[in-house]
Amino acid sequence: MKYGFKKKNEIEKAIPVDAIQISQREKKKFMKELKLGDKQIKKALKKETTKKKVTDTVVYKTNPYSKLSNFFMENLSFEVIKKNPPYVKPLLNALSSSNVRILSRTYLSVILFTALISLPIFLISLYIFTKSILLSLFFSLFGTVSVFGIVYGYPFMISNDRKVKIDQELVFGIAHMASIAGSGAQPIKIFKLLVDSNEYDELKEELKRVLNYVNVFGLNLSNALREVAKSTPSGDLRELFNGMVSTIETGGDIRQYLQDKSSDSLNKYRLDQKKRLETIATYSEFYTGFLIAGPLLFIVTFAILEKISPEVSGIPIALLAKLGTFVLLPFLNILFILFLETNRSVS
Repeated sequence: MKYGFKKKNEIEKAIPVDAIQISQREKKKFMKELKLGDKQIKKALKKETTKKKVTDTVVYKTNPYSKLSNFFMENLSFEVIKKNPPYVKPLLNALSSSNVRILSRTYLSVILFTALISLPIFLISLYIFTKSILLSLFFSLFGTVSVFGIVYGYPFMISNDRKVKIDQELVFGIAHMASIAGSGAQPIKIFKLLVDSNEYDELKEELKRVLNYVNVFGLNLSNALREVAKSTPSGDLRELFNGMVSTIETGGDIRQYLQDKSSDSLNKYRLDQKKRLETIATYSEFYTGFLIAGPLLFIVTFAILEKISPEVSGIPIALLAKLGTFVLLPFLNILFILFLETNRSVS
């Protein structure tokens, strides 16, 4: 196709510069708008940079208690990690999967320091109330071991809780990924869109880590997925990421993989929900028979026994009825609730 103007000079001749006239007033207005535009651009860039820093990076800040723990226990923690790696490794893995933002050696220092200061606190407090050194020492040792166990087990509890939440969100997260992939989006863009959606609280944290490995540390997507799969508490998410790595490296269709995975996870979710409803129905029958009908029978029996004999082995039946009503029955209900919560976490 031939154009009417072949050279630059011909264009300039066709449209003379003098033909474009700008008044002095318009020129000043235009320059003023340009300056305002520069300020707005700089402000927007600064805001975007700040936002990116907050989103893409994670800063581990040490609180005063952690600093104090490190001051007294850092050398001991280092020796424990160095000389007993098999015993410390489960704790380090739990810290990584729990997303507790504290360095592993610092957390070990916190455990040791907390157990150390709890012993004299328990000892002094118990001695004030009991006035017995042996009794105070016994319960102080028991309390110190309990504190050590609670602080040590905290990352494991958080990790297990995160696993349950990630598994619950992952079913719908995979469906979301599959729908985005259907539009032809790249995997890294899929993760970015899911993070920006703010619909998956725990799953978002794992996807952020993938983005950090790619954007901050410069890893490719396959290696980033591998690194996150190693430390995630969710077995289903680990399986998803490893499958994505295999699909990417073998040149497979990531869109088809996510669609198949979405279909499988939804079917599994329906079966799990059906099984859970059947289990809850069994528990409700047990609760009705043991903790509703049982207490009624308990009260009626004590009412009849009180008419026959007001005491059993020297203990008033009225006292036994009150203990059963206000102590035993609430305790059994609390145990049942804890059992349901534990079962929910495991399932």
